Amino acid sequence: AEGRLVEILSTGIDTTERKRAEDALRLSEERFRELALLDNLTGLYNTRYLYQALDALIAASAAEGSAFSILFVDLDHFKRVVDSRGHLNGSRAIQEVAATIRGCLAAPAWAVAYAGDEFVVVLPGFPRAAAVEKAREIRARIRETAYLAGTGQPARLTASFGVATYPDDTRDLESLLAIGDQGLFAAKRSGRDSIVAAGGSAGRGTSPPL
Repeated sequence: AEGRLVEILSTGIDTTERKRAEDALRLSEERFRELALLDNLTGLYNTRYLYQALDALIAASAAEGSAFSILFVDLDHFKRVVDSRGHLNGSRAIQEVAATIRGCLAAPAWAVAYAGDEFVVVLPGFPRAAAVEKAREIRARIRETAYLAGTGQPARLTASFGVATYPDDTRDLESLLAIGDQGLFAAKRSGRDSIVAAGGSAGRGTSPPL
């Protein structure tokens, strides 16, 4: 009987340890998948996540008959910061701008580190007018923030914005991204520190810079 009790206790311990190991492995795998979708520098989502999530958002919005918008955000003349302050401070400034953008968003909105000093903000449930207002908020917050303040030489930055809205501008993922990027280009061309929203079906034409 005593031997049987020891065997039962041993089996219970083995089962508990195995479950702990399996739980730890599952959490590790979940964390790995999460990290694979995050940008290393900023902690924002990366482009891999952007495409996956936008595909799902388009499907959900089509089923619900709802709108959403994306903002393309690019820092103005950021190369000057890198040239004058160095690449390390340039990376720090991008981290700080990412924090500024994140601070302007509440779920279900989210942001992506898109390329270099460019970001994409995804705004589920936002029609064009609401998206433009959010772009104005982010633009103002970037303007008023002193970046690299810890260096003793704070940098002032501005940003340009392109806005695209589903389904007003397009129902296609690649076209939506292209329209947002075109708006950003128009904002840059207009003198920077401005917001351009696409207008018309399939993004034909743009609104005047805001």
